Amino acid sequence: MIETRQEGQLDVTLLQLSLDEETSANRPNKVEKLLTEYASNTDLIVLPELWQWGYANLQLCKERSETLPGKTSVFLSKQARALSAYLVGGTIIERDGDRYFNTAPLFDRQGEMLGKYRKAHLLSYHSQERDLLSCGSTAPTFATPIAGLGIAVCYDLRFPELFFSMSNAGAEVFIVPAAWPITRMEAWVALCHARAVENQAYVIACGGTGGGLLGRSMVVDPWGVTIASLGGEEAVLHATLDLGRLRMYREEFTAWRER
Repeated sequence: MIETRQEGQLDVTLLQLSLDEETSANRPNKVEKLLTEYASNTDLIVLPELWQWGYANLQLCKERSETLPGKTSVFLSKQARALSAYLVGGTIIERDGDRYFNTAPLFDRQGEMLGKYRKAHLLSYHSQERDLLSCGSTAPTFATPIAGLGIAVCYDLRFPELFFSMSNAGAEVFIVPAAWPITRMEAWVALCHARAVENQAYVIACGGTGGGLLGRSMVVDPWGVTIASLGGEEAVLHATLDLGRLRMYREEFTAWRER
């Protein structure tokens, strides 16, 4: 049974946020306002990678880190519960003992945290991420009433094996919070489409914008067609996923499980 407004359909809302440092202190208020205005009738909400602080000052990650649960997860839980929606809360810097992770939490309609994904592939090219953070070691798939969900983060898009493992474990919809640089726009578009086509799955890719970030959030269907997208400005994106059609396609054309 699909827990959506219409049988077999999943309504999603992406917040493409401007992640400049100057507005970070007020960003939770902005997120709450945008969700109240634009996500009152949705099944799934997605925020960008490191939506609260942005990616530019990663050297401050340890002092900005939080435990899970913590202040930001409590805020995100409240939003999910208020809107009765599943919510992928972008990512936060998670502190676990003396290690730090770039972590995406997932909340259900009641605001309960169903689980989390710790970014497995950390960037070293013009980035301190690999020096400062630890790699996640698992790629959980979440069997929710709305769909089988898999989560990856930004640079993970370049590693098809991660998506294959989630697809093989039941993922039908990939959710990708990101802070992708504007200088690699073509790669972003190509990789989002490739991950959708090769796994016969939906890709929901939510990017930040501002400060050299690309934005260009998009939703790609299992045939590699972009069904909704944004440009480079702060905006809200809506799309409807047809899971019944996806499942029929997978049954009829079984390339996704013949690798």
